[in-house]
Amino acid sequence: MFFSVVFAALLAVLGPAGLIAADEATITADSMKYDPNTGNVTAAGNVHLTGSDGEVFGDSGLGSISGDNFEVHGNVRGHFNTKDGKTVNIVCASATLRGTDDTGRAITASGGVKINRGTENLTADTATWDISVEKYSASGNVLGVFEAYSIDADAVSRDKHVFEARTIRKFSEHARKIDMSADRAEGLLNDKNEVTEFTADGGVIVTMPDKRGVVTRATGKKSVYSLARGTVVLSGRATLTQAGRVLNSENIVYFIESGRVDALGSPSITFETDRKK
Repeated sequence: MFFSVVFAALLAVLGPAGLIAADEATITADSMKYDPNTGNVTAAGNVHLTGSDGEVFGDSGLGSISGDNFEVHGNVRGHFNTKDGKTVNIVCASATLRGTDDTGRAITASGGVKINRGTENLTADTATWDISVEKYSASGNVLGVFEAYSIDADAVSRDKHVFEARTIRKFSEHARKIDMSADRAEGLLNDKNEVTEFTADGGVIVTMPDKRGVVTRATGKKSVYSLARGTVVLSGRATLTQAGRVLNSENIVYFIESGRVDALGSPSITFETDRKK
């Protein structure tokens, strides 16, 4: 998946004789200072860190020679190779790498963050992820386009097969062409990165076409999408509008393929009629 990026061995180790590569990693810059008391190296001007898995550039850098905490600032851009043979590109104002290969490395990027891998793209104000597992979070004007879905939200996170979002302006499930907005949501992905379940709460609005292309609009306090059942269940003063009909009920079950609807809890339906003068 998109955030399974390996950033191992990007930091260099400095010794008394100068620059010594650690695990095939090097750092170059216009100027460089090393403080043996703190174990920190400071680099300025055309900073370039390279490792076996990729490289990162910036205007300045600061961090420990142990590689467990290193910052790069100013026009940061990086290119990294993933285990699946793809290249991840990142652009941001600042980035911080923390941790080691043994403890697990994480990176935080801020300031106009743009991340790309193949056809997948993510932009945000800030993004933090664990590079050893499928775990990340992004916040601030998040726009993401992934294999199975796309999202426009204030905050998005993923922890392996579970993803969450807050203040969702638009969530689109690509396979079923379902669009949704809500205050908050949580979803599940399978090993193929398909959305298998998606639960949304607060001011839910859903639009979905059936196999004939007829678009249905539904609202409610909560909605649950299930790939296995092929349904969207709405609850809490649910309303469904389709082809001139408006259905109100406490709970509504919509069957995506057929367009069939089950209503439970004081249902009422209103039909639009043509009026001739």
